[in-house]
Amino acid sequence: MNRLLPLFVLCVLCRLQGYSQQTEAVFGDMDMFTLEGIKPLKSPFVYPYVVIKSKNNREKDITCHIDNKTVKSYHYEKIGHYWRTIYSHVGDTSREYVYEYVMPDKIVGLNYWVNAKSKASYLKEVSVFRKWEEENFLMGKGLTIKPDVSLPDRLRAQALGSVVQKIQIKNGVLRLERTIYNEKGKENHRNVTCYRIGSRSYFAWQYLYTDKEEIKCE
Repeated sequence: MNRLLPLFVLCVLCRLQGYSQQTEAVFGDMDMFTLEGIKPLKSPFVYPYVVIKSKNNREKDITCHIDNKTVKSYHYEKIGHYWRTIYSHVGDTSREYVYEYVMPDKIVGLNYWVNAKSKASYLKEVSVFRKWEEENFLMGKGLTIKPDVSLPDRLRAQALGSVVQKIQIKNGVLRLERTIYNEKGKENHRNVTCYRIGSRSYFAWQYLYTDKEEIKCE
């Protein structure tokens, strides 16, 4: 009898188990640059909270439980040096698809509008979110171009305008300064909006809370 066989079988089982490792945890906050949870929670859970499931460090499911009726889920896949998710929502005139690419220093978003009749998709908006600043490029009637993480750099010069939002949190107040630029880079409009955010992070305020209390900016 081959005594090496049981050892060989055990090694194969260990490898198979390694390829199917899954973790699940519940948090009160999250960092969307790393897709990691912050502030671990124990049962019983109080709304809002986020459940993060990881599989083999190649897939992640982030589920935001806003209240007992509102749940939003996002599925991420690791591709090279970034994570990607694709989700859709109903826009003003048609369904829109968002391709989101997550990296440690930025999050790139590509917003596509789908023609209801022809089913053709057009890139309408490109966003780049860095810590404390988000920039959106407006692509006019849209471009017929395949989604790719490199599009912001390639299409910046073709944009018909842009919107830059600077983010600041101080003393429990979130301050959003929004500036609109035309295609030549000239400022057209600027406005500032403030919200009471307390001890929440910007991501928690954006993803988990619906009670966005607007206040007067000082």
